[in-house]
Amino acid sequence: MSAAEFWQPFEVQINSFQELVEAIDAVMEKAVTHGIQFAWRGQVDADWSLHSSLYRRLCLTFGSTAQERHLAAEELKILIELHRWGLHNPSQHGRLSVLRQLAMLQHYGAPTRLIDITFNAWVGAWFAVERKWSNGNPVLEDKDARLFAIDVTNRLTNENDGYREWEDDLTRPWKIDHASPIDQKEWTTSVFAWKPSAIDARIFAQNGGFIFGGVPATIRPDGNRFQFPKSPDYRHGWWPIEEGRNACCLALRPHVFDPGGGGVQAGALYTFRISHQAKTAIRDRLEKMFGYTHSTVYPDYTGFSTFGTPWLKSY
Repeated sequence: MSAAEFWQPFEVQINSFQELVEAIDAVMEKAVTHGIQFAWRGQVDADWSLHSSLYRRLCLTFGSTAQERHLAAEELKILIELHRWGLHNPSQHGRLSVLRQLAMLQHYGAPTRLIDITFNAWVGAWFAVERKWSNGNPVLEDKDARLFAIDVTNRLTNENDGYREWEDDLTRPWKIDHASPIDQKEWTTSVFAWKPSAIDARIFAQNGGFIFGGVPATIRPDGNRFQFPKSPDYRHGWWPIEEGRNACCLALRPHVFDPGGGGVQAGALYTFRISHQAKTAIRDRLEKMFGYTHSTVYPDYTGFSTFGTPWLKSY
């Protein structure tokens, strides 16, 4: 099963900037009416999985989908190596919490369990249609894009009394032998969101944050099985957990967006497929309306090194 097959029954098609405006406005109306908080993620290729960089690289390394124990073990190795390099305690910041260590690693391209999101729908849309290059040539312009709206209501660690201290924790709060461990069933059947303080200009410019959690398990805290549905009405059954993980490494259930419907279940997400024919027009509108360009969304040296000289070949 491909990621495209996984998302297709739930996606809403977007073919123009006007349709994008209408979709985002409808999601925001639902958010206000029902007290839902959304995070957004744009991906330039609609066929991509929703995977963290660490999960993706583990799958590539071992040739199969990973479980939480594999991810946690590799995460520990990375954090130990970071300490060995002395990068957990930069002089300008003092010792970093585990979440901030992971955020810095994510910023510089190291594999982590964090998945980048934004709390600004329009920034999310820009990420979906942004221009990419490879060896001096534009790429993925002929690929449909995807925009996710992810329900993170009551899962934002900054605003939840049970998780607020995670931001400053010097050990992994999701680790089994942590002083106040999170229940492992909750960890592997829930999604969490974190909006860090403006660690750098990029986080500020993107209104950025992260979603994260354990690799989906089959048992929820209430005893019911966690499963990925094959269709909105569940009539086509459920994907085997390994196949579901192939498309999504977090415990998120896709739903078809219905502007007239009520609230959504915890951990739900909506997905919008943006036609590749609409990418250029949407990108131009977002630049003219909000000034979104690579220089404003990635306002740092790392961003410039990636996007500042796209016309020059690299190999």
